[in-house]
Amino acid sequence: MHVVVIRRDVYDRHRWVAQSLYKALLAAKEAAYESLYDTSALRFMLPWLTPQLEEARSLMGRDYWSYGVDGNRETLSTFLRYHREQGLSARQWEPEELFAPESLEAAVI
Repeated sequence: MHVVVIRRDVYDRHRWVAQSLYKALLAAKEAAYESLYDTSALRFMLPWLTPQLEEARSLMGRDYWSYGVDGNRETLSTFLRYHREQGLSARQWEPEELFAPESLEAAVI
């Protein structure tokens, strides 16, 4: 749904920022998912919020707004194929080529 970019000069000076930003966005998404289930004071004016959340999860899986290449490979591949077919790119790109290599790796410190 959205793409986050890092300015080239920032990335070139601080290669670690790609993975750190990705981890921060994953943590924020997880916090947002969990806050949806806080029924002590509903954040949204939907009377059947919890059943609707459960229905979304049953239809689309727990991570229905997936981040990263793996969760979006089919969509990214289709986009890149269309891009090539429409003459917008000189060659067929792979999804991994769109992202900083550091954002494709997971490391725990």
